[in-house]
Amino acid sequence: MTPITRTPVGGRSDTLRQAQGPEGAQGPEGAQGPDGAEEPAGAEEPEDDQAPASARQDRRAGSSRDEAAPPKRAARIAAAVSIALVGVYVAGTLVIVSPTTPVRGAVVAAAGPYFTQKWNVFAPSIMKTNITFSVQAQWRDADGTLVKSDWVNVTKLEQQAVPGHAEPSRIQKSSWNAMLAYNARYLALDAQQRELVRDTFIQRADGGGYRAQSAESLIADLDAVSTTPGSGQGDVVRFLRYDYMLKEYATAFSTAYFDQDVERVRWRIDRTRPNDFENRFSEEQQFDDTAVTFGWRHVDDVIDPETLAVYRDVVTRYGGAR
Repeated sequence: MTPITRTPVGGRSDTLRQAQGPEGAQGPEGAQGPDGAEEPAGAEEPEDDQAPASARQDRRAGSSRDEAAPPKRAARIAAAVSIALVGVYVAGTLVIVSPTTPVRGAVVAAAGPYFTQKWNVFAPSIMKTNITFSVQAQWRDADGTLVKSDWVNVTKLEQQAVPGHAEPSRIQKSSWNAMLAYNARYLALDAQQRELVRDTFIQRADGGGYRAQSAESLIADLDAVSTTPGSGQGDVVRFLRYDYMLKEYATAFSTAYFDQDVERVRWRIDRTRPNDFENRFSEEQQFDDTAVTFGWRHVDDVIDPETLAVYRDVVTRYGGAR
């Protein structure tokens, strides 16, 4: 045993500090200081909170590396699958761009639904024709004579407000949208029904004058000329509902445009198709213009003043005021 010495000033000598534990108290028998003396048998490692900071950091870093290490087998499988997919894609691309062969045809047929690119990717509903909606109206002059107006291209009038606007308002294409919906319902009818709806929906009223043909009689007439009576009444009803809506629209627009008490209206769908891309520089028109004109519809209702004011404002803003 190393002798314990004391100093007169109450301090501890180096020998005393070596013989005592970290808290200043002397350890159990046989305990030696850190100068190389043997420690008692069965001594345990200090806990994490008692171990030096550097040792704790080393153990934590090692544990993190063990947890972060990915499974080697899974990594090899994922890498092999990725390489195989890339290889198949590159090989398929080379075959597709190669000269025509039976193998190329088979690869194109298999890959077409997934990888083929066409122009309709950028414009899925690309239109090949320009479609416009025009209206014509009739009214009585001071002598009671029926006056017929010229045709007015409503779509062209609305499009005058579109240039200069990246996102034009829907009101600036209302006639175009209405005409497309109406035309779709028109094409849903069979040939005999389409011929009938292009006629006039006006009949003589009791006691003189004229009135609009009733919806019931129109449905009966259209069902009678159908190739399959009774089976297409749903298409007939959907068309007549939109026909009535279009009559209301044409009436309000014509009243605002001509500033007259309109008695009858009718409309026309015009189609113009530009030349194909190969003939884009040709001055000769490749396709003929077509027009579908629908018969007169009788105006038998009173237009709301607020609605009429909106249409008059629209006509003025579009530059169509007379």
